[in-house]
Amino acid sequence: METYVKKLMHNQGIRYIFFGGCTTMVNLVSYWIFRNLIHIDVTRANFFAIALSILFAYVVNKQFVFESKTTGYLALLKEMGQFIGMRLLTMFIEIFGVVMFCCVWNMQDMIAKLIIQVVVLVLNFVFSKLIVFRTVDAVFTREELQQKKVRKWCAGLGFAIPALTVLIAYIVNGVYPFGDHGGLIIDSLHQYLPFFTDFHDKLVNSQSLTWSFGGGLGYNMWAVFAYYLASPLNLLITAVSSEHVMDFMAYLILLKIALTGGIFGWYLSQREGDQDYFPVAFACMYALSAFMIGYYFNVMWLDSIMVLPLVMLGIEKIVAGEKGSMYALALLYGLYCNYYIGYMLCLFACLYFLVLWIGAKKFEVKKFLGTGVKFTWFSLLAGGMAAMVLLPAYLNLGITESADSSFPDKIKFYTDGIAQMTGHFALVEPINIYDDQSGVNIYCGVIVLILVVLYLLDQELRLSERVAKLLLLGLLALSMNFNMLNYIWHGFHVQNGLPNRFAFLYIALLLTMGFDAIRHIRKMKAWKIMLSWLAAILFTAYCMVAQEGEREWYVYMVTLLLLVLYGILLLWYHESERRTHLAKCVLTSVLAAEMAVTGIYGICMNGTVGRSTYVDEQIAYKKLVGEYDQTDDFYRSEIDSQRMRNENMFMGANGVVLFSSTMPEATVNLCRSIGMEARTNKDGYNGMTKLFNDVFGVRYLVSRKGSDTLYQMTQEGYEEPLYLYKNNQALSLGFMVSSEIRNWNIYSNQTAMEIQAQFAQLATGVPFAYTLREAYSLEEGPTYIIRLHPGEQTYIEFTENVKSVTIKTPQSEKTVNNYTKNLFNLGTVTEEGENSKANITITYKDNQSSPVPVRVYTCSDEEYQEVYQKLAANQMEHVVEEGNHVSGEIQVDQAGTLLLTIPYDEGWTVKVDGENVSTYRVGDALTGVDLTEGSHQIEMNFTPSGLDVGSLISIVCIALFLFSAMLEQYSQKKKEQKKQEETEGETENEAYIFG
Repeated sequence: METYVKKLMHNQGIRYIFFGGCTTMVNLVSYWIFRNLIHIDVTRANFFAIALSILFAYVVNKQFVFESKTTGYLALLKEMGQFIGMRLLTMFIEIFGVVMFCCVWNMQDMIAKLIIQVVVLVLNFVFSKLIVFRTVDAVFTREELQQKKVRKWCAGLGFAIPALTVLIAYIVNGVYPFGDHGGLIIDSLHQYLPFFTDFHDKLVNSQSLTWSFGGGLGYNMWAVFAYYLASPLNLLITAVSSEHVMDFMAYLILLKIALTGGIFGWYLSQREGDQDYFPVAFACMYALSAFMIGYYFNVMWLDSIMVLPLVMLGIEKIVAGEKGSMYALALLYGLYCNYYIGYMLCLFACLYFLVLWIGAKKFEVKKFLGTGVKFTWFSLLAGGMAAMVLLPAYLNLGITESADSSFPDKIKFYTDGIAQMTGHFALVEPINIYDDQSGVNIYCGVIVLILVVLYLLDQELRLSERVAKLLLLGLLALSMNFNMLNYIWHGFHVQNGLPNRFAFLYIALLLTMGFDAIRHIRKMKAWKIMLSWLAAILFTAYCMVAQEGEREWYVYMVTLLLLVLYGILLLWYHESERRTHLAKCVLTSVLAAEMAVTGIYGICMNGTVGRSTYVDEQIAYKKLVGEYDQTDDFYRSEIDSQRMRNENMFMGANGVVLFSSTMPEATVNLCRSIGMEARTNKDGYNGMTKLFNDVFGVRYLVSRKGSDTLYQMTQEGYEEPLYLYKNNQALSLGFMVSSEIRNWNIYSNQTAMEIQAQFAQLATGVPFAYTLREAYSLEEGPTYIIRLHPGEQTYIEFTENVKSVTIKTPQSEKTVNNYTKNLFNLGTVTEEGENSKANITITYKDNQSSPVPVRVYTCSDEEYQEVYQKLAANQMEHVVEEGNHVSGEIQVDQAGTLLLTIPYDEGWTVKVDGENVSTYRVGDALTGVDLTEGSHQIEMNFTPSGLDVGSLISIVCIALFLFSAMLEQYSQKKKEQKKQEETEGETENEAYIFG
């Protein structure tokens, strides 16, 4: 028995399992302490627990499992770094897995952690056995060791230089903590910052990631997650408080730009085993290109752009007959992080695969078909593994306005093509937002104007390869200018405001071609360099004389000066014999410097925002609500005159307003029909009437304007810089109405006030109407006066948009720009007098000259209160909202419809007294449930459509991927064995012959 025990203890697998169990106990116990005694969120508790277990695991694995021996501190640090590095990957898998189980499938976090331990245990053993504690070191030649060193430096410098560049730009711009500025602009401020804030709050409170009431009356958060939030790097957000989410995002952008450079540098360093540092320059040219600098605010795109080099390398390996697992994992990551850019990766991957075969040294039908099957199989696996986000996102897109896009029926070219190509010139200001499709962000160093011609002349490369890649490059360039191709690249959709979002593909392909050309310069004839140089200079000079692109004069001049400099440096490198290394270093340094300077310039051109302006309002809102609302009931809040589109969400409120590409079309149509500000994928608070403030349950309104009342709400308190107003008649999330509400038609050819009146009459059975007091036309210049009378609500409706409208009432004054085709609430007064009036002034848009028709409506408070009493008679009480779970109770006096002011979605399941009931649309956008007379318990749960099926597909495809990877590994090992046997056989034959 003793011998048997000793034998077991000498078994490495047994020792690993024992100490793996000890490590798991350290992990689980410390996690329990962090969660239940210290009370920190799931993600942070997981991080700290895993960090402790990693330290414990390193010691016991080194000493007792693998019995690793190291000599010196450097070897120890290297080994420890490798161990921790491998465990960081499984740390992410564990953190991510627990978050998914808890916040998506509503599993108890301790159970989720126990389940994920099995996966982590297996992976940790594989990594430790094969990478960290190897008993036999691989033997490398001096040349191979040098190549490994160069690759590390190329990746490291490719990461560091872009990171330092962005950091310097932040310091110059005073981005926090170097000043009181935020680095977020345009949509990253109006959309992504609020989404990230909501995501942060969900994570730190361990709430569901499938539904949120943060805006739009509630929204499918999993669809938003799939487009905006899926990047694994976003899990780091729990390290900061909600007040610092803006700062976190700014430095997340920095990190992703740096990783983009590092990965591109590593990718280029793999090509043909070179041992120079040119990849560093090209890494900077990719990471600091105009596309990255102009569009970096689209932080959710950057992960997918970052893995493009890995996708390309994976395809190259497949075509070369090697493994396809790298390609599948890279494409999976791109699709998972952002399906929109992921779609572009898929389309490019198909074209790149064909291009590689067209340019192959030898075309063999059998190999082409074999690699084609492998490429297709791993592409399908990548999509299948990402199905848990792709399928729900696809189904959600079907209910947005994007689903109505149609293919262009006429051929159109945006420019003459040459104008777009001037986007390659230096100091061209990067595009953030553009009114038409002609804008391009393609600058990636002016040397590419020389290198693209040099590539064409490079006889070190096969003609078929050069022609194939140039044709693909030309197709991408044409797609930026040709409407039908542009439409296809943008996911069969007409893009809005951000033209040519696929330009990063063009840049990456152009840079790889330029890199191949510059590596072969010393083998070329000097006249080829001179010809390429001259062609670039003549093109730039022509554009300057003809004013192609209408650039500033200094753009052309700086570009010409840089072209002259690069021509001299290329010739020096070509002709140098003894100082080749110096020439390489100088050329690499100048290229990196150009990109760093233009990168800083571009970021400065993008501008910043005042950080405290937004954060102070977030802090003020939370203080106000914490002080003046002591209830636990569900309610909504809004802000008058938003600084950002989703500001209510950023403040931490449940709101009506939402700006999201995933917003249901029906919700937008509902808001538009009742006179609210509403456009593609967004709505606004302007246009809310007293009726729908009550119906939508808007209990609080915050504003920077102070008065006793605002929009029929009374002032509650003040916290710099916000005033808090309370609506004492805000209805519950659900309330009873007549079953006649099924007949409410928001698409009838009626005015907004008639549609609202129709709602009130159908819901309550009470005759109700808004009175059209007057209708007239406004002209630019004069101030129009509208009398307000006590006991009346007064609204003005604009039937056309104007450049701006200024409305001054006894309670407030506000100016609204551009989007004014909606209602405006003019409030109420308590007595007649000189001050009981509203003043209206408008400014025309450009090319607008005709008077603007408006209508003024009123309704008496007495008539409205009769409607309100009916609506408020039977409301849900004790409403508890926990992400995707809502519960409450209601006393019903008369059978009818429970109207839930939640956007209708087939993902909701509703139980009444424990029994499933069906739901239906009310006004196309809201949710209705039939209830009988009596007391009822209501319980609702939301599961995004397609999540269950998508998750099952993902699990199956992950299993198939692992099986495929194992088969590939086995097949490769068999090939190596066969090759080794053949080599040994040849050696034996030679020994026999000469013996």
